Amino acid sequence: MNPLPVIVIGAGHAGVECAFALRQAGVPQDIVLIGDEPHLPYERPPLSKAMLSDMLDIERVQLKPLAAFEKARITLRRGERVTRLDTATRTVHMAGGDDLRYSECILATGGRARLLPGMDAAQVHAIRTLDDALRLKPELVRGRRLAVIGAGYLGLEVASTAATLGLHVTVIESGRLMGGKVSPYTETRFAALHREAGVAVLTGVSVDAWDGGPGRWRVTVTKEGLQSDAARSNAARSDAALLDAAHSKAAQVKADLLLVSIGALPNTELAEAAGIACHDGIEVDALCQTSAPGVYAIGDCANAHSQHGQRRCRIESVQNALFQARTVAAQLAGKPAAALRPPTFWSEQCGKRLQMAGLVLLDAPVDDRVTPTERGWVVERYQHGQLRAVEAVDSPVDFVQKTRMIAAPLSAETCASPL
Repeated sequence: MNPLPVIVIGAGHAGVECAFALRQAGVPQDIVLIGDEPHLPYERPPLSKAMLSDMLDIERVQLKPLAAFEKARITLRRGERVTRLDTATRTVHMAGGDDLRYSECILATGGRARLLPGMDAAQVHAIRTLDDALRLKPELVRGRRLAVIGAGYLGLEVASTAATLGLHVTVIESGRLMGGKVSPYTETRFAALHREAGVAVLTGVSVDAWDGGPGRWRVTVTKEGLQSDAARSNAARSDAALLDAAHSKAAQVKADLLLVSIGALPNTELAEAAGIACHDGIEVDALCQTSAPGVYAIGDCANAHSQHGQRRCRIESVQNALFQARTVAAQLAGKPAAALRPPTFWSEQCGKRLQMAGLVLLDAPVDDRVTPTERGWVVERYQHGQLRAVEAVDSPVDFVQKTRMIAAPLSAETCASPL
């Protein structure tokens, strides 16, 4: 047995799953899990939903109780930061002065919120961590005005939660809802659901400037695209009325709170400083190996070749984090990896549960086939005559059935993308 431990850097979903999967797969040596937050590892999806609405407390979002780590003989180092990774000597250097040798190292460093250039992170809100959610939660007071920049899944989830709590919410988006990652049908239906809930949804507008501060924000946006949006419905026209009736090209959205939700940047600093290949994340192969021997990367920080999407990308989902964690555990234990399944995603907005599976190919026409269900709808997304992706709203049984029909990817040998 190698006397050196396996070290996992990052204590989110991917890191925790990998640590336990290593032990369950029979890896005998010590396992050290390092996280830079003081909390016990926790679930992230509830942060933009139930955590903000008083439906969950901190204990209920914990991934594992402390006793579970002790029972599995996993050394959990909370609130500690890794400053340097030396792949030549296989050493992790800690901010507190410790130098830890390893046999293998798994990077599960996740990502951080992307902000607009020049934004003061201390004044605006973003949600990536438990502390972010705890900071925003007491500010969500009935009657306040919340402006959300970005209409991705997270931004829309917070907007929905805030509207339920009685806030006046305006969402500002330069492109499409949910980043264009859903069908036009589902996008249109959810835009209507948000407007019916009282959320002002401004699409086709871009943020030019912002000033003020907490309690007195003024966000300057361009009106281009707003006319066509306003022409679609009375609800959209009421959204347009929220903007100042200035005759200039710019208009303003006024708010007490400002949430920025324009995506995440992968935490690649450790890997880059160690000379590991990175491009929009840490580049890995089909087994999550990086360009450095004995170093793996998993979860939101990893850029892998997706056999379903037939491209390199970072897939930010819990299911992908768990799959990659188990892939690495199987590799280190000398066991076969689990069978590849379509990536899955989910979101809860306006009292509706949206489930998605698969990836459509870029730059290829999509044939969307919509089927109403008892409580919602299902969208099957076909390309080149094959089912590539599925969307289901409040239709879990249909979702499972349709997901099984998603086209099998090409073989690993055909799709392998060298580092």
